[in-house]
Amino acid sequence: MTHMSPSARFGALALSLLLPRVAVVAQGASTRIATVEVRAGRDALSEGISPWQDQGVTLGLRASTRTGVSVTAERMERFGLDDQRLQGELSFALGRRLTLGVEGEVSTTHQVVAKDGGAAQLHLSLPGGWGVAARGSMRRYTAVEVQGASFSLERYWGNFLASYSAAPVRLADAPVVTTHSARLSRFFGARGSVTVMGASGKEVEALAAAGPLVAAVRAAGAWGVIPVAPHLALTWGADVTRYEGLFTRRHVSLGARVSSR
Repeated sequence: MTHMSPSARFGALALSLLLPRVAVVAQGASTRIATVEVRAGRDALSEGISPWQDQGVTLGLRASTRTGVSVTAERMERFGLDDQRLQGELSFALGRRLTLGVEGEVSTTHQVVAKDGGAAQLHLSLPGGWGVAARGSMRRYTAVEVQGASFSLERYWGNFLASYSAAPVRLADAPVVTTHSARLSRFFGARGSVTVMGASGKEVEALAAAGPLVAAVRAAGAWGVIPVAPHLALTWGADVTRYEGLFTRRHVSLGARVSSR
């Protein structure tokens, strides 16, 4: 549940659960690794709205290809309001092919972001490089609650991963709206990757200081990891999102990741 709007379209947890399968091919089953990542992002908004910005630090520990934990501390500025958020993520194997992931988040400021929330996901690896995932989430804002889900189908071949996701979400008692997204990833060795993504539909996001809104959305983006030394990699991301009737958001981010191996 990171920035880049997030859980529905960019699926931070979903991607972290998919990458271990590629890692198995690339470097075997022994993947005990600790990481520290520092990143910063900025959003340019149309309609004369002041830019958004965010900074974050993530500490991660992966005990195996399918078991790991991470904690992220973030600072975000939207509409001139500062928020801090703490997030945690855990994934572990439930068998040879089934992986469970859980997330949690809390904000003591929650002026724009959710004050707390959580999510759970099940990922099933199938023969022939196929996989499916189902995810449910809940976020509580100051005045409303947002419930969401996503269902994904992916296919691996060689160093590539293609996936399609449908993400229904509901704001309080409003009708359910859905975003559809597709992405393609290319992996380079054990640590490098690049992903491109496109999405269209309706989603719920914190697009106003008063709280989350339902908005029709079209988005395209890319992000990746570039190894620059044995224990150092750069992370980057860029996307453009059009919220119909509201504004267009252009996001860029850059980070550095240090790993123990």
